Amino acid sequence: MESLLIYTLRSALVLTLLYLPYTLMLRRERFFRLNRLTLLAILVLALVQPLVRITIPDRFVPQGEATAAIADVQEFLYTYDAVTVGAAPSVWGWREWAAVVYVAGMAMMLCLRACQLLQIHRALRRGCLWRDRGDDGVTVWCHAGDGAPFSWMRNIYISEGDYAENSRAILLHERAHIHCRHSLDILLVTLVEVVQWWNPFVYMLGRSLRDVHEYEADERVLRQGIMPGEYHTLLVRKALADTSYAFANNFTRSHVSQRIAMMKRPPSRPLARGKVLYIVPLLFVTLVLTAAPVIEPLLFVDGEEVSSDRLIQLPTDSIDHVDVLRGSTAISLFGKRARGGAVIVGTKPDSPDPTDDAPVFLIAEEMPEFPGGETAMQEYIRRHIRYPAEARAARLYGRMDVRFIVEADGTLTNVRASYAGMDEEGVEASLVSWSSSEEVASPLPLPKEGRPAEVISPPSSRRGRGRLLLEASAKEVVSQMPRWNPARQQGRPVRAQVTLPLYYKLE
Repeated sequence: MESLLIYTLRSALVLTLLYLPYTLMLRRERFFRLNRLTLLAILVLALVQPLVRITIPDRFVPQGEATAAIADVQEFLYTYDAVTVGAAPSVWGWREWAAVVYVAGMAMMLCLRACQLLQIHRALRRGCLWRDRGDDGVTVWCHAGDGAPFSWMRNIYISEGDYAENSRAILLHERAHIHCRHSLDILLVTLVEVVQWWNPFVYMLGRSLRDVHEYEADERVLRQGIMPGEYHTLLVRKALADTSYAFANNFTRSHVSQRIAMMKRPPSRPLARGKVLYIVPLLFVTLVLTAAPVIEPLLFVDGEEVSSDRLIQLPTDSIDHVDVLRGSTAISLFGKRARGGAVIVGTKPDSPDPTDDAPVFLIAEEMPEFPGGETAMQEYIRRHIRYPAEARAARLYGRMDVRFIVEADGTLTNVRASYAGMDEEGVEASLVSWSSSEEVASPLPLPKEGRPAEVISPPSSRRGRGRLLLEASAKEVVSQMPRWNPARQQGRPVRAQVTLPLYYKLE
């Protein structure tokens, strides 16, 4: 149902952008056939154009305030219904309720139009005095009373009094509707009204199209030799009739004053036909607004953003888990840069970094050390690290392994954080000084062998997001550490890998 809701949003955007200029540029022109074709084209484009999926490479999209606004529209239209891998919502959100309301509105509009159509067929047969089928296939239904004449498909409704007094002008008018197939236009409008029942502009377009129908029929009547003055008087007199049908082409459908004013207007200049070309650039705009931008996803290896080249170089056997985030889930974590999604790769402990050539010592004669020693490091982490609220809400606790390389000059590189799972016994044996006011965690020696890394799936779940935030918090505090005292091998500084375990405990 959400896909249907997205479709109607795109359809309404196309219809609104194409229709509004028509009201300013073409509505008062006497190009009735051209205006009718323009409105029909807008209806067809509103139905078809949202089904055409056009992609625009992100690198070809220019930057600026205008294009930023376009990007926001594209983001709304294409990330609204993005599917997160493995997601299975347990409760309904506003999107689901909006989809239900939309479908209910469609059903109500469809029932309303069906009842109105049934009303026309009943009106044609109820109280009919006689009917006559002409050589052109048009059936005239003559009724008692003083109902306003109308036509639908190949049927004409006319009262006995109108047939006796004004049959020629009325029948010419209604036959013009039938020969121009205006009833098919009304069916097309009705279809769009069902799809966009909530959009006020679709009803405005429907009224404009019916006005054009009347202008076109009036013009045909005057061409048959009917005197304008007499015809205007007939319109005014029949405007007092209170019988009208929503689906039918009613003789007094439009405002009589507008119809008389349009008949008195001088012919439009031929060059004014060029105004219809406004559709071309606006159609291009709608294509851009509803196009799906092809945006490369963000790539992360152990919490560090990497290029696609580096990800390709990563050995397959070193990968521990892969999380794929799409749509609003990725945007909520990484911002609008993640409109194309995010791929988060976690590697196994002690996996080598393929991009560095210098050897990395796992064991050296002198291992790296935080300036001031173990006590100073614990105090530093206690003051700077945070226990993310979402991780606490998801009740994530246990060991977080932070691996990094201490370079020969003491700087820290290749910082990776990996959640090692919930080890209840290990947590109970450790002393983690955290309180709700401080929101800190302390590093402690590993009390026992931890369990293998646990993969929480799907990443869109509460626990999955909590784990990502927990890993990001641990990586951030280590990345901001001051330079360490580097490892030494045979008296010279060398690169060495360090694994720093952090333990988180809920109280």
